[in-house]
Amino acid sequence: GGFARYSVDGQWLVPHFEKMLYDNTQLAACYLTAFQATGESRYAQVARETLDYLLRDLRDPAGGFHSSEDADSEGEEGKFYVFTPAEVCEALGEADGARFCAAYGITEGGNFEHGRSVVHRFSCPREAALPGEEDQMLRERLRHWRDRRVRPAKDDKVLAAWNGLALSALARGFQVLGDPRYLEAAT
Repeated sequence: GGFARYSVDGQWLVPHFEKMLYDNTQLAACYLTAFQATGESRYAQVARETLDYLLRDLRDPAGGFHSSEDADSEGEEGKFYVFTPAEVCEALGEADGARFCAAYGITEGGNFEHGRSVVHRFSCPREAALPGEEDQMLRERLRHWRDRRVRPAKDDKVLAAWNGLALSALARGFQVLGDPRYLEAAT
């Protein structure tokens, strides 16, 4: 979950991996609006994943939300977020790992530096797509495995304006999606 700040290539494949609070709050609000306007569940899912990212990764234990997460960890841009097929198979097992790699464009040659791949869907064959619940479960398992890595540093400033955007997005998230965690975080 969570949106990186911008892309560094013309195909919008490779992000600059920095994640900003203000980008994520405004994008969550946009996806909530898209869901309300269209009823398409994929927009609700993106909004939910973005709001969950705020709660999980940017929330300050003393209250409020941190400003951002850096692009780098261990001196390498994106290292926390990119994978080799071997790493995916280690995390998910051989069969699930192979299917996940096919669904998300993770290849031996990689699409990023050092033979690693940015996890993405848009260039993969439709027949490689994973069913919704299975997709979510495998992404969650991979995220838990990834969380053992050294995380990017955070800019732990709690800025009033950006936190206002977060509170607004979370309140709307509760209003639209009905998840009480969002209301609790917004109050």
